[in-house]
Amino acid sequence: MSLPFSESQCFFVAMLVFVVIGFQRGWRKELVSLVFVLLAVFLVRPDSGKIFLDFLSRLLGSIVYIFNPQSAPQTGNIVTPATSFFGGPLGALLIFAGLMALGYFVGNKAFPGKPAATHDRFIGVVPALVSGAFVLAFLRNFLSNGSGAQGSSVTVAVASPDPGSYVPVIFVIAIVALVVALIAARAKKATAKK
Repeated sequence: MSLPFSESQCFFVAMLVFVVIGFQRGWRKELVSLVFVLLAVFLVRPDSGKIFLDFLSRLLGSIVYIFNPQSAPQTGNIVTPATSFFGGPLGALLIFAGLMALGYFVGNKAFPGKPAATHDRFIGVVPALVSGAFVLAFLRNFLSNGSGAQGSSVTVAVASPDPGSYVPVIFVIAIVALVVALIAARAKKATAKK
């Protein structure tokens, strides 16, 4: 059974959900949530964890070499993390969802209440778009080839869209949101001066 939607339609509906959430929450809460989404993407992807540990070990070797040039850094004994998480692909998905939920919770606790001005709401669309693109990219990667060695962990009848191919559309929406936010801020200042 296939869904009556194309992959582009599913992508734009998901991005619309993120835009509406960003508009309702404001830019401060969405910026905190964006940090947690980026942290979740970084921590859950095994490739990024390996690259980060390789970077740290090379940095440490360089610092040791600067202070003691006689000892050449050992590149053969770099420790790399395991490429699978506890619980397999489902564990990775749960960790990702947990970090996202924690980001929304921390954003709500750090900045309680509704956004004070209209332009705060429109600026909230920008980090929400970025968060949405990263979440959809993670889900695309998770659904298309899975996090486990067995291949795809979930079978979906709709092809996964590539969020990277929609960067110009996301960029245009972000620019329009910023322009509307600036217009709303100027309108509020003009009425306040009268």
